[in-house]
Amino acid sequence: MKRSLICFFMLLIVSTIMAQEQSFLVLGDIHYDRMEDHDMTWLSNKPDDLRQVKEYTQITKEIWPLFSRHLRQKALQHDPAVKAVIQLGDLSEGLAGSEKKADQMARAVVEAVEAVKMPVPWLIIKGNHDITGPGAVEAFNNHYIPLFQKQLKRNDITSSGYAHQIGETLFVAFDPWDKSEDALDQLEKNLSSADARFRFLMVHVPVIPINERCWHLYRDEPAKRERLLEIIAKNKAVVLTAHLHLYSVVRRDTDWGPVVQLSFNSVIRDLDRKTADKVHTRFGWNLATDHPEWEPATLTKRIRLLDEESRYVTFFKQQDLPGYGLITTNPHGEEMFLEYYAGVNKTPYERICISDLLK
Repeated sequence: MKRSLICFFMLLIVSTIMAQEQSFLVLGDIHYDRMEDHDMTWLSNKPDDLRQVKEYTQITKEIWPLFSRHLRQKALQHDPAVKAVIQLGDLSEGLAGSEKKADQMARAVVEAVEAVKMPVPWLIIKGNHDITGPGAVEAFNNHYIPLFQKQLKRNDITSSGYAHQIGETLFVAFDPWDKSEDALDQLEKNLSSADARFRFLMVHVPVIPINERCWHLYRDEPAKRERLLEIIAKNKAVVLTAHLHLYSVVRRDTDWGPVVQLSFNSVIRDLDRKTADKVHTRFGWNLATDHPEWEPATLTKRIRLLDEESRYVTFFKQQDLPGYGLITTNPHGEEMFLEYYAGVNKTPYERICISDLLK
């Protein structure tokens, strides 16, 4: 009897240790950039891209050192302990302009990540800017993939679509530019194969549209989008996304259960900013008519799309508020919480129970 009790308490202690609360820093687009990493002759023929490069190189020079130091301190000091940094694509600005400059840019980005000296690994996914311009795809494969391997201590990662588990939490990276026939099959396998209490899908392009642009995955391939929603809902995975430079929380019903999507933006122009100028809480055609100047030729189509999607959306919040997220998982209560921080503010802008949205 005594031996049985000892074994019981030992198992209880072990399970308690293994099932501890964990936190994860979540970053959206960053667009790390340096002017010397661009072929200026190539870029001079693209005035809008040149404008962006000038802006992002200034942000990188003035904001990134302070912001990255803040993130490192948060990772060192936060309780529950931060276990990883999730970066949701467009880590770089891209648009290098030549194979040589693309390789140089990718190496600079890897060095910038390592220079932060995070006490925890980075989980990074592919963004459209990371692979835009001559030589960008090759540079991504030559430098980003080895970075993934080094950060996660896993030589078996050979592409931008991978799965990685930390404690009770599974993260699955999905490459929206993967055109292979079995891409969704592999995603389903990655999301369902592990014995995890919490599952997150990391994908740069949103699954659910959140603004007037209606830029979301498989928007012109309804059968694939339906299958994607099914895979996410059946696995009760939370979608982590970026791309649109907005902070957003949305819940969408499906035949297989709800899909919850969290969108992040870490392109910070003002480190001390605390609030957004406008907060959207109504999802529907109004998102398109609020910005009628954007692609007026497609306005009617986008109004119709958003109106159709609104039938399934039961919670929505969207705003222009750059910063970062901090997700905490609690295995004992089967709970997930999101704290969103604007800029480098020490107190969160808001705290949301993700697990309640999944019910």
